[in-house]
Amino acid sequence: MTFKHLKIESDRPQPHVIVVDRLNHMFYICSMTGLHVTWFRQDLRVHDHAALRAACQAAAREGGQVLALFVWPNPACAEEKARSSNDAFLLQALTDLRGALSQREAILHVRQGDALDILSGLHTQHRILSLHTHQVRPSDPLAHQAEAWALRAGVRFHCHQQFRPDIPPRGHESWQTVWERFMARPRHEAPDIIPSANVGIGRWPEAPATAQHTDSKQDPDLSSGGRKQAIVVLRRFLGTAVNSTPSTQSGQEAFAVLRPHLELGTVSLREVWQAAVGAHQQALKSGLDIRAAAIASFLQLLPSLSEAPASASTGRAPRLSRPSQPADPGQQLSLGLGETGQ
Repeated sequence: MTFKHLKIESDRPQPHVIVVDRLNHMFYICSMTGLHVTWFRQDLRVHDHAALRAACQAAAREGGQVLALFVWPNPACAEEKARSSNDAFLLQALTDLRGALSQREAILHVRQGDALDILSGLHTQHRILSLHTHQVRPSDPLAHQAEAWALRAGVRFHCHQQFRPDIPPRGHESWQTVWERFMARPRHEAPDIIPSANVGIGRWPEAPATAQHTDSKQDPDLSSGGRKQAIVVLRRFLGTAVNSTPSTQSGQEAFAVLRPHLELGTVSLREVWQAAVGAHQQALKSGLDIRAAAIASFLQLLPSLSEAPASASTGRAPRLSRPSQPADPGQQLSLGLGETGQ
């Protein structure tokens, strides 16, 4: 039997151990501490990020390092083609994420190709102890495939909810009531420091040629990606930006601009919902009825991103009942993000 030499891509000296898997006639060269992987997909942020928080907690509890991973969409994969059609927008989101991780002494590792092959390679070289990600849609086939791979590989797999509650309505409760209670939960604080692994950053993707010739007259709200831009757009619409003029956007227009950001997860649905609820209440108190109506229509559209069972048959977002009070009223308008949003 011949063995392929496995190169350990690391800028830091780390102890390694050979682990023999006699059942599959394989061996692994891996870090003695192991990795807790946060697999970023459509959750490109560090705030209100259950998967990142869980990985950091696992590292603190068990030892090991957190590996922040993003797998660049593979154009050959039909499921990923929709996401790769706007690579420039995605690249801007990744750049903001990389900056936010860097502020916390962490590295964003970028790979391109089949996600399961990449995870398998990382496990072979460095031993993955746990894998954390967010569910990106109710019928998330890639997450199910990753769960099956993790079970075979002996890796703990955790898929966290970010769009919809995982507890069905009870008794006479409506889906809308359960959803609002889920949105009103406290947001996850971004970690101050991340015990980051470094297994080779990978080749940072370049913006496509079309992005280098963007029409300067194009609305930046529609063409610019990243968390910072999402926060600018949201605050302008809600009227919470410093020295901002009152927005004339309708709820539908604001939702259309923010939807790509929400679908990439540069801001979480919970962050946006809680900020909008607070702004709506403030507008009502201030007698700004037109502004309050625009925000109310915006709030009515947000549940559609969760693919609510109740609205699937009608094709319309559920009617918004009186919103639950967010758990942290003091941070509704600020989002708790700071001026940079990182």
